[in-house]
Amino acid sequence: MKVSLIRPPVYGTGLMGAQLVPFLGILYVASALRAAGHEVDVIDMCAEGIDRLEVIDDRFVQYGLSFDDLRNRLKSSDVIGFACMFSQDWPFHRRLISYVAKIASESVIFAGGEHVTALPEFCLEDCLDLDYCILGEGECSAVAFLDALSSGLSLDRVPSIVARKVDGAGFLRTARLPRICNVDKIQPPAWDLIPLENYLSRGLNYHLSRGRTIPVIATRGCPYQCTFCSNARMWGHQWVERSASKLLDEIEGYVDTFKADNFVFSDLTAVVSATEMQSFCKGILDRNLKFTWQLPTLRTEALDKELLSLMFKAGCRELDVAIESGSKKVLESVNKRNDPRRMARVVRAAVSVGMNVSTNIVIGLPDEKWMDLWRSYVLLMTLAVQGMHEVNVFPFVPYPGSKLFYDLLEQKRIKLDDAFFFSLFGYADLSRSVSWSDNFNPRVLGFMRIFFMASFYCVMFVTHPVRLARFIANAIRGRSTTKLEGVIKRVFKNLRASSFRKDGNV
Repeated sequence: MKVSLIRPPVYGTGLMGAQLVPFLGILYVASALRAAGHEVDVIDMCAEGIDRLEVIDDRFVQYGLSFDDLRNRLKSSDVIGFACMFSQDWPFHRRLISYVAKIASESVIFAGGEHVTALPEFCLEDCLDLDYCILGEGECSAVAFLDALSSGLSLDRVPSIVARKVDGAGFLRTARLPRICNVDKIQPPAWDLIPLENYLSRGLNYHLSRGRTIPVIATRGCPYQCTFCSNARMWGHQWVERSASKLLDEIEGYVDTFKADNFVFSDLTAVVSATEMQSFCKGILDRNLKFTWQLPTLRTEALDKELLSLMFKAGCRELDVAIESGSKKVLESVNKRNDPRRMARVVRAAVSVGMNVSTNIVIGLPDEKWMDLWRSYVLLMTLAVQGMHEVNVFPFVPYPGSKLFYDLLEQKRIKLDDAFFFSLFGYADLSRSVSWSDNFNPRVLGFMRIFFMASFYCVMFVTHPVRLARFIANAIRGRSTTKLEGVIKRVFKNLRASSFRKDGNV
C-alpha cells in the first residue's frame, strides 16, 4: 500500500518557545512499514519548513510547513497516518487531520502516539475525520493494521487499535499487543525519508547545542510508576534495553554516514542498570569512538561517582536529573520513591567529574504544601552553590495518560476541551500558570516558578563568576552553550515572531 506518515508542525507559546527536534517514533514506524513491503513517504512538516513560522490564533507560534505547503507536498496515498505526541498540540492536530481528510478523501486516516494512546475514544469523537487510532508501540501494530487493510481482513482481529463500530454504537477496542522485548531486532529509524540535514546543520536537539546531533534510544519503557507520568498508558512498566554492541553499531553508522558528532538519548529512563551503562561506555572506549552524548530525565539510583567518571571519559557531557521535589513526602505522594539527599549527592558527583548538570523541579503537585516548597527551594540553592548548572521549574499539569490525570478526570475536575489542552502549554509559558492544587493559586505558582529560577541563577552566577563571564560573552557572540542561553535565543526569536501576524522566515 502507499502510505504517507505526517509529523505535524511544532507549536509554542509564551517566551520560552518550542524546540525543533526530530521525532524518532514516526521514523521507526516508517522503517517497519517499509520492511513489510509498503511504499512509505514521511512528511516531517517541522524539518521541511524548518525556518518558517506563523502566528496562530494571535497567541501560538507554528513552526513548519503551512497547510497549503502540505497540500502541494502530499502524495496520493491509500493510508495517511499522523504522529500525535503531545496533548497540548491536539487542537492543532485535529485541524490538520480534518484538512488532510478533505483534500485526500479517498485515503484511510489513522493516528498514533502518546496523546492518541491516552485518549483514543475522545480523539475519535472530537475529530470525526479520524478513522483509526493505533495504541502504544507502533511498529508491529501498524504493520498488522496495513496488512489487514490491504487484504480486506476484519479489523477486529488487528491488535492495539480503536475505531468506531460499524453500527455507530460505541467503539471497537482490540487487545493491546505485548511489548516488543527483543528491541535489537527493530529496524533502525528511516532517517533517509526526512531532510535530516535541516536539523544537523543547525545543531538542533533537546539539550545543549554540541554540533551535528542525532537522537537515539538505548532502552524502551520505564520500570517506575510515578503518578504524574504517562509512561504506564503508553509503554506499561516493562523496561527493556538494547545490547551495547548493537547501539554502538548504529551510532558508528551515523558518525560515518551523517558526520554526526553528538547524540542525545530519547529514553524515558536510560540508566536502570549500572552494568549496561558500563558496557556501553567501555564499548565506546574500546572502539576509540570520538563523540559526545547527553542524557535527559535521568533517574539516579544506579549512578555513583565511579560510573559517572567512566561516562564522562566515554563522552557524556550533560545530565538532566529528574529530582522533581526537595520534599521526600511529596515524592512519595506521587509514587516516586527517591531520596532528594541522595539525588543531590549524585548531582555533586556529576559536577565534580566535569558534567554539565541540570534538573527539573515540579511545583503545585496535589499534596504539596508551603513547607514542601521551601524544601525544594533550599535544595536548589544548595545545588546552585555546589555547582549545578541549570534548572527548569515547571507547574504541575495533569498530563493525559498519567494516573493523576485519570483521577482528576474521574473527579470531573477536568473537562476535555481545547481550553484544557492549551492549559498544558503552561509548562513552557512563563507568562501563564494553571494550578491544580488546593494549596496554591495560579498567581502564587507563577511567582514561585520565576522566583525559584531567578534565585538559582543569581546564586549560581555569584558563586561561580566564571560562568557569568562566559554567559555574557556568549550573549554578545550569539552563541548558546547552556540551556539558559538556548532559551534566551528562542525568546528573541519568539519576540520577533510576535511583531508580525503573517507567516514568514525568521
